[in-house]
Amino acid sequence: MSVDEQSMAIPPAGNPEKAERDGSNWVEIVAAALLGLAGILTAYAAFQGSQAGDKALEAFTESARITSQAEGFYNEASQTFNGDQAVFLEYQLLVEEKKEDLAAVVRDNLFSDELEKATVAWEALPDSDDGPRTPLETDDYVIEASETGEELTKAADQKFEDAQKADNIGDNYDLATVYFAVALFFAGIAALFRVRGVQIAMLAGSVLLLVPGLRCIGAGEGWF
Repeated sequence: MSVDEQSMAIPPAGNPEKAERDGSNWVEIVAAALLGLAGILTAYAAFQGSQAGDKALEAFTESARITSQAEGFYNEASQTFNGDQAVFLEYQLLVEEKKEDLAAVVRDNLFSDELEKATVAWEALPDSDDGPRTPLETDDYVIEASETGEELTKAADQKFEDAQKADNIGDNYDLATVYFAVALFFAGIAALFRVRGVQIAMLAGSVLLLVPGLRCIGAGEGWF
């Protein structure tokens, strides 16, 4: 066999680097897919976290504003109570001193509507040692400002609960962003290694990190 025939019979050795690149091509494809998926999820989680943070701040601010309004009504109610208490004390002293005319003047001119209503109901009660000693101790004595303050307090508490809920939702999205960021890192460096086992480990780590990130998004969305 001649030299030319021998050279034709021996197959070319081929390019080891090209063969290696061809063999790892699927790694690059999977890594690119994971990079795209993790990138989209990261952007989504960051956006939703920002939205939740804005809602939490808005609700906290609204709660503080309503609380301030409630305190104003409570102060007004306290002033009304103290005034009614002083007026009724003066009225009662005049009654006990048999100065009915002066007592009537005090009642007609100084009694608030709340105190007058409670006094009428109090005077109609039967005498009892266990009964209320003044109209201000009866259930009929109701200060409108106090009721308004209680309603505003409930509204403020509800807003505060809404703010806490939105804040917790934002925390879930923020945690999801952390998981996705690490998943991006693992997927990004997977193709840089030449050892197949390390490449697979990096890709597997990226996939595994997507799972808790998706769970955090699910918690933020209220899926479970």
